Amino acid sequence: MKAIKLLGHSKLRIEDVPDPVPDDQSVIVKVRATGVCGSELHGFKGDASHIGATLNGGHEVVGEIAWAPKGSAFKPGMRVGARVVQGCGQCNFCRQGDETACEQKKYYAADGHAELFKLGLQGVHVLPDDVDWPAAVLLSGDGLGVPVRCARRLGDTAGKKVVVLGLGPVGLSCVVVQAFRGAEVCGADVSPYRVKLAKELGAKEAVNVASESIQQRVAEWTKGQGADIVILCVARAESMALAFELVRRHGTVFQVAELQEANMKLGDWFLRKEAFLTGSWYYTSSDWPLMLQMHRAGLPYAKLVTHVMPLAKAQEAYDVFVAGETGKVVLRES
Repeated sequence: MKAIKLLGHSKLRIEDVPDPVPDDQSVIVKVRATGVCGSELHGFKGDASHIGATLNGGHEVVGEIAWAPKGSAFKPGMRVGARVVQGCGQCNFCRQGDETACEQKKYYAADGHAELFKLGLQGVHVLPDDVDWPAAVLLSGDGLGVPVRCARRLGDTAGKKVVVLGLGPVGLSCVVVQAFRGAEVCGADVSPYRVKLAKELGAKEAVNVASESIQQRVAEWTKGQGADIVILCVARAESMALAFELVRRHGTVFQVAELQEANMKLGDWFLRKEAFLTGSWYYTSSDWPLMLQMHRAGLPYAKLVTHVMPLAKAQEAYDVFVAGETGKVVLRES
């Protein structure tokens, strides 16, 4: 089969590689479309040697089952999407549908930018017939899963003022989800393209932080009170401090970005402001019903897909994504 190989230093190539080997705990998916995710850019832009035998970080995968083990619930030809973080199925967290907390969880989060993809049985989601392949990438992947899990954990945000810091695909999807749930949303980013797109996706306010003061804009928007909620979708340490600067007293900062370390002003943020900090990572089986429900209710998440390109033009797809001139970039079968 053909697959993308990330070479690092902003280069990749298409290679011929062995097909995945079937087993009785997995299905083989004939890939119809995959999403380019910001988490892949470390291997694309930097030194790719650390990814070892992994070809690429593709994990937002949709397609048709090409092979399934006998006796399973899945049959060849079924249209499916991939949940790539899967639990043991036996622990308390798994029984509650919170597989991301499972201590024995498995990852199928690599090598999805290919003609075939091997996926564990517990993460196979059958797709509705009325969703096309590019939109399905969002429906069953990070693009909708992360914002919907965030929304579930935040609860009812109708009428609340929500700032989304960082308007990559997940940030833009948080804008769509929160606006759909009745929140007043302000999106912020350094990309003029994505700031404009946030307005088109339902943001009441949109701020280019490269040329405007986000602090001033949020103060004016909230009449000096600060935002009820700040969703942190950018993995820059200084953005955590900015989030707490923008949130009101007793407000909530919700982290979805892969930010590992940041300096924290514990007294200012938690004692005097009495703000809350929480977050969530990826999505789980317990989030899938709400993802489907929001799809059926008309959530306009498909508008996030701005570029659909064949696998053969993967280099061009990554380049335009890195430039910040896109919403979600989807690779289709060649």
